[in-house]
Amino acid sequence: MTNRFRVTSAAALGLAIAVTLVLAPTAEASAEESLLTLRTRAIRAAVSAVADSIVTVERVGVAEPGGGEVAADAPTVAVAIDDQRHFIASSLVIRGEPGTILLVTPEGRRVVASVVAQDHGRQTVLLRAEEDLAVPPLRLAETPARVGQTVIAVGRHIGGLTPAVSTGILSATARNWGIALQTDARVSSAFYGGPLIDLQGRVLGIVVPMVPDGGAEDDTGWYDSGIAFAIPSEAILRRLPAMIEGDDVRPGLAGLVAPGNDPYVETTEIAAIRPRSPAARTELQPGDEIVAIDEVAVRSHREIKQQLGDRDAGDSIRLTVRRGDESLDVNVKLTDSIPPLVLQHLGITAARRGKDPVVITGIVPGSPAADSLRTGDRIVSIDQAAVDSVGSLRSRINIADPSEPLAIAVERDGQDVTVMIETIAVTAVQRNELPESLQIDSEALGDWSVEEYDLPDISNPAVLFAPSEPPAAGDSDAGPGLGLVVLLADPSAADLNKLIGDWTDAARAAGVVVCAIGPAAEDRWTPEEIDVPRRVAAAIRQNHPIDPARQVIIGAGKGPGGAMALAAAILRPGTFSGLSVSAEIRPPAIRLRENDPTTPLQIWLPGAAVGADGREGAERSDAEAPAWAGTLERLGYPVHRGGGDPASVLAWIAWLATI
Repeated sequence: MTNRFRVTSAAALGLAIAVTLVLAPTAEASAEESLLTLRTRAIRAAVSAVADSIVTVERVGVAEPGGGEVAADAPTVAVAIDDQRHFIASSLVIRGEPGTILLVTPEGRRVVASVVAQDHGRQTVLLRAEEDLAVPPLRLAETPARVGQTVIAVGRHIGGLTPAVSTGILSATARNWGIALQTDARVSSAFYGGPLIDLQGRVLGIVVPMVPDGGAEDDTGWYDSGIAFAIPSEAILRRLPAMIEGDDVRPGLAGLVAPGNDPYVETTEIAAIRPRSPAARTELQPGDEIVAIDEVAVRSHREIKQQLGDRDAGDSIRLTVRRGDESLDVNVKLTDSIPPLVLQHLGITAARRGKDPVVITGIVPGSPAADSLRTGDRIVSIDQAAVDSVGSLRSRINIADPSEPLAIAVERDGQDVTVMIETIAVTAVQRNELPESLQIDSEALGDWSVEEYDLPDISNPAVLFAPSEPPAAGDSDAGPGLGLVVLLADPSAADLNKLIGDWTDAARAAGVVVCAIGPAAEDRWTPEEIDVPRRVAAAIRQNHPIDPARQVIIGAGKGPGGAMALAAAILRPGTFSGLSVSAEIRPPAIRLRENDPTTPLQIWLPGAAVGADGREGAERSDAEAPAWAGTLERLGYPVHRGGGDPASVLAWIAWLATI
């Protein structure tokens, strides 16, 4: 079969035009023309070597429309990889749960295909055609790709006899935590599932819909952007035998918890270990420092994540660990799932100033800590692992196993005391009386005002309600740090002053700064604005002593503002500890992820009972929660039910500072 094709690379087209404009070429120009001719011939030959193996994929009976930039019925492709009717495609083929998947040759022959297995971490799917399509299989290269080399992405549009071609360079390897090649070739959905080849026609990888972690709401969010990803051929070949047998491939999980949410900090200390995880079944302890993974040295949790990124469930790894002056090797067999986080509560507030130990500043009445711990206790260790920061203390409590009492060692009045305490789930906390450490003296905060809030690099309208003269951080007269609420308005709520006016009285009494933000356009929020709440919160923290544990994002209506709040809270973990949205919002199409135990998110779902006097009252348990709330609960997000009025929401926010 003879294949015609077109080159869609802007750079290649530009070079071709440049050649046609040379009317009287010099010797140098002739040499340049010769190089361009050779390059063009090489591209043609390389594409011709693989084009016959590429078929388009049609999906019939898609259950629901696709989210993000690429629709559910967008064109996509698959490639033959053996003579047993097996084809590799991208995860795009199974989006929307199609009733039928058809493989279509350029001549229009259609054959039904079934899903054999899926690689959930690498966004690839193995298909098997029910009939022979007489398509030659591709030979996947076993040699590694080289950064800087010319690469060619090859796809096919539906009904097109000619392959679609886009050229670029290989920008990086081991991207997206060790699993993908990166190229600047521009690709669309018609390239997903197609090969990424070099100038010799060697198949370096398979192009897949993928973005950097947290880089977009949807895996296809960066399509046609000049940044594309492909799974290396070697990685596919290594997993192909198991997939042909029908075994799905899933990312390997160990259950290690970092001491913070910044993986670039140069520390490999284990802050905590997830209960019932592979790491929990070894001799690893919180406080251990990981020195190497399979003899590869690591210096940060980013490097740990990079090393673990290419490992699958069922793989075994060897951790070299430093514990004080001792060094030991620990073998960990990775798993595909860890029981979801059930966020735990001890019932204390704590602080650490300077080099002092972590000190208990308050006890929640009626909490697990109430009978055993005291205000002023200095926490030394938990289960013999040292506690050196409030963050590590919170991480240990967040993931505690409620069936196993914690051995908490404290220094009390010059004596060492160890108490055994069982934690409870945060959703079981009786929020009756805050400890004194969280009670706000609103009068000490002085006057508050409402002002327009402008940032030079953000075009969104915003209004801020805050103390006119912010107290200094740690000002004992003003009490604990301020809380922060970021309200995202629906596009129809044009009057931000009116919106924020509903919150001012309750917010001042609770010591909570409130910022109302509208979309940049009058009619909609856009995916590009997902970082706006995080950036606004960071700017406010520069001028106000905000308590990080009491930063909350709220969808102020029942429309797009709520959907944007949910997306920003989940896709940008680490800024907001709480989220409140109406149960009536239409959730955005985003990649859900498990709640992060280092920076956990709690959710307030308005749905309060109405008392005989017509006022909103206590939480009700009989109100039906939306399906998406149940999904989030299964992923470890605590969902609380209660009133939607500002006073009720702000009362809940205060409890987020407890541990």
